[in-house]
Amino acid sequence: MTNYQHYLATVERVYPVVLAELTNSTWCVECSETRRDQIKLVATNGAVYHRLDLTPANTPDMWPDKQPISEVFIDYIARGFSRVAPLRQSVYRNNMSHWLEHGLQGLQSIFSEQGELLQAVSQADYPYPSKVKLDGDYFPCWVLGEKDSQIMVAVIDRRCGTLMKSLPVVSEQLVDTEHWFSAQVIDSSEEAIETAHHHVADLVTAPIDRTDDEPKLADVITNPCASTISPVVSVMLMMAVVVAFFVILKIVLGF
Repeated sequence: MTNYQHYLATVERVYPVVLAELTNSTWCVECSETRRDQIKLVATNGAVYHRLDLTPANTPDMWPDKQPISEVFIDYIARGFSRVAPLRQSVYRNNMSHWLEHGLQGLQSIFSEQGELLQAVSQADYPYPSKVKLDGDYFPCWVLGEKDSQIMVAVIDRRCGTLMKSLPVVSEQLVDTEHWFSAQVIDSSEEAIETAHHHVADLVTAPIDRTDDEPKLADVITNPCASTISPVVSVMLMMAVVVAFFVILKIVLGF
């Protein structure tokens, strides 16, 4: 078995596992009350599975509030994740969580109607991780799908694993798929499935809604890395710490 065949066999085993974990509950659209340009795809148990930023290209009724979404969208996310899960390169590993939570963003941002988007995500050959040649250099990317006979890709930010804005390319700009995957270090099926379990579990059990503008003080204390607080609250907390320090110092020294 060649390395590429090993990769394909691993993907075939990972895909149904990821799909089953993502489709164990119906996803519905939840429009943000504070941000009109953002929606969430929320399961019936309240877990936020996906987040999308709306763009001027989207029609106002593209994502009707409280309506269930087609499983074709979930299949697209699962299909992509199963194709990236076996890869060991850090740039793709760093992107896995972002893909699960924002993988639809690249295509939905360039279509105006949900029907067009449904057709795009239904293409079984997409999405998949790859590399694209831009300005003479190769960059890690996702090959997202097609629009108007053009291949749409989104480059992965090497620093934080997020996806940049979608852009059209020609096939000659992409690396040869079989040769590229053949040169990669590929995890075993068991390792890739464990990776999938880990990332999906993190997605559905996130303790804090990362879109909250102002987390509770308890969240800041118990999970500071996932929280952001306003400058005013930050200054108040610092002042409280300083005052408490001097009070304790005064008691200890007796003056």
